[in-house]
Formats: sequence, C-alpha cells, structure tokens
Amino acid sequence: MSFMKSALLGSAAVIAAVVGAQAADLPSKKAAPATYVKICDAYGAGFFYIPGTETCMKVGGYARYEMQYTPAKALIKVTPTAGNATFAVSQTGKTEDTYGGEYRGRIDLDGRTPTGYGVARTFVSLRGTGATGLRKSAYDYNLATVSPTLTGTNPDLVMERAFMQWAGFTAGVAGSNYALMPSLTYTANTWAGFPNGQRQLAYTAVLGGGLSATVAIEDKQMWGNDQTNVNRIDTTNALVGNIRLDQAWGFAAIHGVVGKHTVTNAAAPAASGTSPQLTYAASSSLSVTLGNPASKTGYGVGATVSFNLDMITKGDKIWLTTNYENGWYGAVASSGSLTSPSDGSSGGRTLGGVVRKDANVVYLGTAAAGFDTTTGWNVGGQYLHNWSSNLRSMFTAGYIQFNPPTQAQTTALAWGKGSFTETRASLIYSPVKDMDIGVEIQYLRNSSSLQNTATDNGAWKAAGYPGLNNSNFSTKLRIERSF
Repeated sequence: MSFMKSALLGSAAVIAAVVGAQAADLPSKKAAPATYVKICDAYGAGFFYIPGTETCMKVGGYARYEMQYTPAKALIKVTPTAGNATFAVSQTGKTEDTYGGEYRGRIDLDGRTPTGYGVARTFVSLRGTGATGLRKSAYDYNLATVSPTLTGTNPDLVMERAFMQWAGFTAGVAGSNYALMPSLTYTANTWAGFPNGQRQLAYTAVLGGGLSATVAIEDKQMWGNDQTNVNRIDTTNALVGNIRLDQAWGFAAIHGVVGKHTVTNAAAPAASGTSPQLTYAASSSLSVTLGNPASKTGYGVGATVSFNLDMITKGDKIWLTTNYENGWYGAVASSGSLTSPSDGSSGGRTLGGVVRKDANVVYLGTAAAGFDTTTGWNVGGQYLHNWSSNLRSMFTAGYIQFNPPTQAQTTALAWGKGSFTETRASLIYSPVKDMDIGVEIQYLRNSSSLQNTATDNGAWKAAGYPGLNNSNFSTKLRIERSF
C-alpha cells in the first residue's frame, strides 16, 4: 500500500506539471479584449469609426468601362487665292479614329471628425485612366498642312478631389463654386463644368432658412485661361462667389467670377504651324512690340435653378442655367471640352475635328489697338426622368455663342461670331444598386463666321465655304460599378 500510494502521488504530480505547462500556452482570461470596428451612422451609410479615434471614415469609388463611336468627317481645306496665298484651314478627315475606349478606376476616402466648430472633413478622390483609339491622343489642327498630328496622351492619374473642410472653410481641390449644374451625362456640357475639380480656398456662410453665401479664390488656369494666343503672366487668381437658396422644391442660385489677364511686354508670337484658334496674323514676319504690360479684366455672371418633379415620377428633376461672360469663357462652357473643342478630351472630339477655339483675350492687330475681350452667353438645361426603379434617362439641350472683337488683320482669316448647339439623350439600366449600364447619343453643331477683310471673305466664299459650319453625332456605351 505504501508503494501504491507513492506511485499514485507521483503520477498526479507529473500530470499536474504537464497540464500546468500546457495551460501556460493558452490565452489568459485577463488578456485585453479585442477592439472591433464600429459603425458610425452620424454621417450616413457606409461610415465606420477608425479604431481608437473619434474620426469616422468611408471608403468608396468605382470602376468603369466606356466605348465611344464618332463618325469621321470629310476633310475641309480652304486656301484663299488672294491676300493669304499660303494660309490654309484644315480639318481632320477619314484618317481620324472613329472608335475609342476609356478604362477608369477611382478610389474615394471621406474622413470626418466632430469639433467644437463643426465637423472637420478630409476628402480625397484619386482617379486612374487608360484610353485607346479616338480617346487616346489630342490632334494638332495645322494651319498649313492637311493631316493632323498626334500630340500627347491622357494622364494616368488625376487627383480629382483633395480638400479639407472646417468651420465653413474649404481648402484644396473641390467642386467649383460657380458651376452648380451637376454632371450627369457622359460628355462635357454646354455650360460651366470642371471634371478635374477646382483648386480653391473658399468660405461658406449658412444664413438660415436654406440660404447660404460663398466667396472663394479659385485657380485661374483651371478655368481654361492657359491660352496660347497671347503672351501673358498668370499673376492673379479668380474671385468667385454665389448666393444659394435650398428648399424642399429644389434650389436657386446666382453666381459670379472675376479675374484679370496680363499680357507681357513682348512681341506677339508667330503662329505658323499651330491651330487656328489664333486670332492674330499667322505669319512669321509679324513682330509687334506691345509696349508696357497690359491687363484686361474678365468676368462671368449667371443663374441656376433646379426643381424636384416628384409629381411626374418620384426622383425626377430638372436643372436650368443661363450665363454671360466677358473675357471669361469658362463661365459658359465646360473646361472638359467646349472651351477647347479641338483638344483630345472626349467632349472635344464629338465633331470628328473642330477648327475653332475661342480666346478670352484677342490681339487686335496693332500695338496701338492692343487687346480686347471675347464675350459670350449660354442657356442650357437637363432633365432626369425615372422610367422605373432601375431604368432612367437624362435629356439635355444647350446653346453657347461667342463674339470675339473685330480685328484689323490682313494676313489671316479672323474668326467672327461662333456658336455651339447641343442635344443629348441617354438610357441607363441598373440591374443592382450602384451598377449602371448606359448608352448615350449626342448631337453637336458648331457654326462659325468670318470678320476679316472683303478679300479674305471673298476668297473663302469663292472656295465654296461661306463659313465653317460642322455638325456630327457621337455615341457612348458605359458600364460602371460603384461601391
């Protein structure tokens, strides 16, 4: 018994030692509890708390596939027989790609933290794009040659938004405080718009009853003012403001922008071999000293309204806008295309080649005359209609008119009044929430006249072209999934 008792006690000691060693490897009941991500519903769906902070974060974005078809236009070439023996206007023809594609992805990060002076918000939107065919490169519309040349490609990455908001202030790249029409179509519109955002410092005062007022300093170059037909120093930004009333029926706003264009003390550059948006003489022999630097003030004013039309179908809306500009054409046309209709953007390529590009400031032909501004105006509207819970359409129509000043020139064709007329319709199917399969068709007409001497106009008309008028249609297919 003594031996048996000793053996049992020894076995129990060994088992206890082994169990104790294994227990040391198991989690302790006193370990710190795990920290879990918690939902933050203070700012809407999709927000969550960043662990260990009071900041709420939302991650979003989209992926997109888009194809475009734009018929090529027949080549136009005009060489006046008198006065401008070497001058020619050419437009892209059958050599231009008619198909193009774009492949895009975007990531959005939205962070918000409560403070004693309101919510502190940080928003970043990074967009990556690839393109092929018609959408890949810009064409240089040459004054003296028949064929266009490829110049440049689409950027790979764009910081579409990167701004901070706190206590009424907005700083960074955000939506413009002038362009209040939303971009709901697949191509740039006949009103102000900034697809890549607007660099700015702004302050918004909430006045109560749905009324607010905003004043901002915005980047002048992003308004489409980096033009090539005058030497200038970009010395100032644009001052932008709006007064807006938001109500259950929609909103109404008035908005304005003002800024200066400064011309350097230099000779007007020769324009041979560049695109015919140039409104001074296209001759290498031209060399006019402008004297002291001169400045021209440009401005734009407009009004925009929107109405909810739930009485037709729930979710239906209409937007209307009208604007006037003097030396600030970005106030009436989107910087995505129509302010530079011959560039490589998707909107600028809808005509299959455009040979008009208006300028804010125009050289009048002599140093004594100096420079003057181009005026213009627009009217536009868009209507969103919901056919059913997963099928909707967008209808738009717009008109822009540009009126450049009269120029005393004898060696080039000077552009006179010009206009763009646009209509568009789309049909978009959403098989599931946040996924769209849409088709869109757009018709755009560009009408131009000439204001130069009777010799030049006579030569143009003798060639069978009373003015450069061009129209075309463009179609797009877009598949997009957002999250």
